[in-house]
Parts: sequence; structure tokens; C-alpha cells
Amino acid sequence: MQDLTPILVGVGQYVGRDMSRPELLKSPVDIAALAAQRALDDANAAKPLAAEIDMLVVIRMFEHSVADKAMWPNPFGSTNNVPWSIARRLAARPRQAIYAEVGGQSPQRLVNRMAERIHAGEVGMALLTGAEAIATIREASRRGYELDWNEEAEGEFEDRWPGVPFVTPYENAHGIQWPIHVYAMFEQVRRHARGMSTDACRHDIAHMFAHFSAVAAHHPYAQFPTAHNETFLATVSPQNYLLCEPYTKWMVAQDAVNQGAAVLMTSVAKARELGIPPSRWVYLTGYADVDDQTVLKRTNLAASHAQNLAVRGALSSAGVGIEAVKYLDFYSCFPIAVSSIAEPLGLPIDGSRPLTLTGGLPFFGGPGNNYSMHGIATVIEKLRGDAGAHGLVVANGGYLSKHSAAVYSRAAPASWAPISSSAAQAEAKADTGIVVDEEAAGRARIETFAAIVAKGQPADGFVIARMAESGARVMARVSKGDGETLAALFDEHVIGRPVTIARVDGQHRFTLAA
Repeated sequence: MQDLTPILVGVGQYVGRDMSRPELLKSPVDIAALAAQRALDDANAAKPLAAEIDMLVVIRMFEHSVADKAMWPNPFGSTNNVPWSIARRLAARPRQAIYAEVGGQSPQRLVNRMAERIHAGEVGMALLTGAEAIATIREASRRGYELDWNEEAEGEFEDRWPGVPFVTPYENAHGIQWPIHVYAMFEQVRRHARGMSTDACRHDIAHMFAHFSAVAAHHPYAQFPTAHNETFLATVSPQNYLLCEPYTKWMVAQDAVNQGAAVLMTSVAKARELGIPPSRWVYLTGYADVDDQTVLKRTNLAASHAQNLAVRGALSSAGVGIEAVKYLDFYSCFPIAVSSIAEPLGLPIDGSRPLTLTGGLPFFGGPGNNYSMHGIATVIEKLRGDAGAHGLVVANGGYLSKHSAAVYSRAAPASWAPISSSAAQAEAKADTGIVVDEEAAGRARIETFAAIVAKGQPADGFVIARMAESGARVMARVSKGDGETLAALFDEHVIGRPVTIARVDGQHRFTLAA
């Protein structure tokens, strides 16, 4: 076996459900450090490990994930230096520190990158951690608690903001902003292609997600460990209100969580030197990272070609087929994110084959960019007790935009080498021939739409449409006060309807055509 073969040797997770007293409340930095310490302890090393960490990677918190403002208001303050505040809690002095870019793909993608750097001899031991405390922020604000999370730490780190843009200014101006609206728009394409009514679509989703919630009910680190039945999930109610057709509250990622997860990576040689027993070792046997086109350039708006390439690339590089993989954890921020992985692989989504190890982002919890760290930690725990099995983790960022997938196993590969996704990436970014006309005007047909609800009432909407003469794609919003056009978006037969596209104050608007 190669001495520089990368291995994962420690995992740690945390959940905070009790917020009844101020002294129970932890900041996201506290939680990330706690999960990290658990990962260090989990390795069962013969020697202390904190001093051995030469690379600390922290997944970017949600409040730092939008430029020039907090994605979620945090009145309690934060550190000026997230990685080094965590390092200080661990008594660690890493040679390098990274604050990762935005996206749910980040945990898996960074595991892939750290494996390559360990194999190259550039990193001896890498600790990856992340956390969110959005539930505490909201509950403490509601209760009037006084918390002070401000602190200052010294130390250089690589800030990977902003990363590569995955949305154009035109897309952003016309509705591609909040993920729930964009994923619901993808879901409408899938629903229409299958000839399903909105009600049938909701039941289809509810049937799949009832099984996810049952898994979360038994996971020790789930934020919402309650099993919901299909009827509850499919029924619009005060407890399960409509957000954007066809999605209700319990069909989407729940960000009001207090969760953290961490993984510890090193080489075979280093693990032996530190006395980490082989029973803790898990191998990264295959992986791939592929990013998609911006939304309007994609051929299929109900799936991601790049996602499919990433999953197949991970399986191929591991030398296994999907039928040989026992443990699956598919990113599940929204239902379409699951079906877009499962269906190209021929996997059922009816619960007959589990597609999550945690319970997914709606039920286990959606801790910002760090969810897949929990998936990785859980698959490692499963594999330690099942030496002959394989596990597949699929992570997703943006709007089905950025994809990272990996296969894990207790079985050591005959040899380990870095895996290039360059050919798959070139295929994913190849010109689709789709033209986006940002200046178009005239007749068009609706390709898909977002019908947005607020407080139980239609609130806003936008469409992707194809111009009648040129076939070019455009986006257009409902004009403020145009109740007739907005109401039409709540008709399940709206896809394919003719509309008139006009430029109004530098933006596309649409109305129903005769």
C-alpha cells in the first residue's frame, strides 16, 4: 500500500436542540470547534492530534455567503477570522487555513482536494469543519437573550470568496435569486413532462420524503427527528404551508438549525506514525467535480447534465456500479435535487432503496453550506461497521450548478492517484446552442415558471420562455399589480401557454397572449 494514500480517520457531529436557557446556546464557531474536537477524538490516536493539523478548512457560514450583507441577520456578532477562532479553541496552529467558497458542494469538493494534496505530500493532516447556529440566532432574538459572539483572532487564511459566478446578472434580475423559487421552477418541468397534476406531484414528493423523514427520526444528530407520513407532507396546512408551487414548508431545506460536522484526513503513513488504528480508516476510492452551465443555457431544466457526469465519474473512477453501492446520501435541498440524481441511475424514489443516510436537508436539517459534511461523517460511520460495503455521497451547490460526488470504502485501493474531471467538465460546459436574448420582445411560449406564495396568497412570479420566431430563451417577471397574469401561474396547465414579452424599465415583463 502506498504510504501517501489519503484516508479519512475521524468524524464528529453536533446538534443543539435545547435553546431554553442562554447558557446552552453556542455560536457557530463554538459548534464548528466542538465538532472538530470530536473528529480528533474519534480517530483514537495514540498521540495528541491538534498539533499535527497543518491544514484547517472551514466551510463558509451562511451569514458570510452573500456579498456586502448577511444572508441571515445576526445581531450577536461574529469573529473577524473564522478559521483561526476555531484553531484557538482546538489549541491548533495549522500551517495553512482556508475559509471555503459558497456552495453545498464545498464539503465533498474539499475532501477531494485535500486527498490530492495529502497524496502529493503537501499536507500531512487536514481537518475540515463547519457549522450553523441559525436556530439559536432566531430563538435568542425572539426571547430577547443578550449574546456576544464578537471576537478577534490573528492568523493568515485564504478567503475563497466569491468563487466562480453561477448566475448571470440577467438571470439574477429576473428571478434566479432564492433557491426555492429556482428549484420549484425545475420541478415544474419534471411534473409537466410526466403529465402530473400539481396535487399528484405533491403526493409523489411526499411519498419520497416520508421515507427521508423516517431516517431522520432515528439519526442522533438530526435537528428535526420526527417521522412524517405522506398525507401530512402532501397536504397544505398551517403546519405545512405553501411556499412556491408545488413546494410546501416540509419539502425544502430547513435552515433553522444548530448543527456542525467535521472530518479528519491524513495519509496511511501518518496514521501509522500517530497510532491511529486501521479500524478507523476509510478510503476515498473515486470522486468527481463538475459544474454546470448557468440555468438559461441548460438543455434540460429538470435535471443537471453536470450532476450526472459527476456521479458517473465518481462511480467509474472507483470501479463500481451503482448496484454495488450499499450506502447512499444524495443532496436533498429540494425534491428535484434527489430525482435528478436517482432517475438517470435507474434508482427508485419510492423509498424501496434508501437515498439518504441522515434524513436529508428538510428533516435532518440544512446547516447552510455544510450539510454534506454530515453525510460524509455518517457514511464513514456506516462503513466502519461494514467492511465490504461502498458508500456514495453526492453534494450540490447553487441551482443544480456545482456538483461533487465521491465513493468511499474500507477496502484499500490497489493504488491511489488523483482523478481528473477535466473531460467531464469540458462536456458539461460545451455550447448547448441555446441563445439567450436579453433584448427580446414579442410573442413567446412558457417553458417553465415560478409561482411564489407569501402568507397563503399568490405574491410574485416569473417565467422562462421561448421566443416564437427565434426560439431564443428569455426570462420575464409578472408586473406589479397584474393579478390576472399572476393568477395564471397557479394554473397547472400554464406551461406552453403563449405570452407577450415586453421590455419595461430595462427588464422583461410578460402578459398572457390571446
